[in-house]
Amino acid sequence: MSYPCEVSPEFWFSENSRDMEDAKEACGHCPARTECAELGEDEEFGVWGGLSPDDRKAAKRFRVVMIEETLNAKVRGMQAEGMSISAMARELDMPRKTLADRLRRISGLAA
Repeated sequence: MSYPCEVSPEFWFSENSRDMEDAKEACGHCPARTECAELGEDEEFGVWGGLSPDDRKAAKRFRVVMIEETLNAKVRGMQAEGMSISAMARELDMPRKTLADRLRRISGLAA
């Protein structure tokens, strides 16, 4: 099986925006796109799995935001159930102070 990146490897590391767009488009039908994107997740240069360095940074920021929002929703739910900070900290395997700081932030009390 032939992959698009095997044809011209240097093409995937061009800093020219048009080349980068062409490389991303060439990834479109590659069967290894998902695995390639995972391999290139922390790479600073090149198109990996159809993602440019800027795309990878944006995807990483999105994942971090989603993890934070999920955790904050869980904390709010536990708080609504009347759990103490100590009980929540044990359940979340988080230091009590870290949880207290998070609660202040999500409650809008901390700047």
